[in-house]
Amino acid sequence: MVSRQDIKLVRMVTSVKGQQAAYREDEGIMPLKLSQLSEDEILNLVYDGNKRAYGELYDRYLNEIYRYLYYRVARDQLEAEDLTQEVFIRAWNVLSQTRQRKKRRNFRALIYKIAHNLSVDRWRTRKNEGPLQDDDLGVNASDLNTPEKSIMDQERNEALAEAIRELEPQLQNVFICRFISGLSHAETAQSLGIKEGHVRVLQYRALKKIRISLD
Repeated sequence: MVSRQDIKLVRMVTSVKGQQAAYREDEGIMPLKLSQLSEDEILNLVYDGNKRAYGELYDRYLNEIYRYLYYRVARDQLEAEDLTQEVFIRAWNVLSQTRQRKKRRNFRALIYKIAHNLSVDRWRTRKNEGPLQDDDLGVNASDLNTPEKSIMDQERNEALAEAIRELEPQLQNVFICRFISGLSHAETAQSLGIKEGHVRVLQYRALKKIRISLD
């Protein structure tokens, strides 16, 4: 259950734009923009409870997690936004616990694991619901502001969404990670908790089925 405090956190991190800065007090140097820091440096700040640093991670990964959930499980943009928000709330809670255990985490792998588990939970709640309608599958690439919009015209978006929906869940995950979110084979394997060689096999099967569906 998402608390009022969690909602307040998300509203706060989404409003952190532009003039974000981080201090390295132990070195006595001038402030650095968070956008200039590596992910490990930002995570160190997050482990210290720095919510502005978490806002930077939010900005870096927002679009790809939104795309993953939109194609994987969401019926419309509003639902995708709600699910994306919940992913980052859960990730913050995990990192808060990580601070106490002094255990490092790969943030990308963490949020994809959370997004995957959340999508599985969402599908389970839909077992008794009716099939998706055509209007539920409409995708507007310009709204997603993604690199692939230059090679996918609007008429093919709906067909692609339909083809993805028809894939088996594991094939969906691999296809979306590789070709919607743009993850490497290694990143996909780490995010989904499977071997890299298995990712390549599933990718081949997914592409084959997608091609057949789009022909």
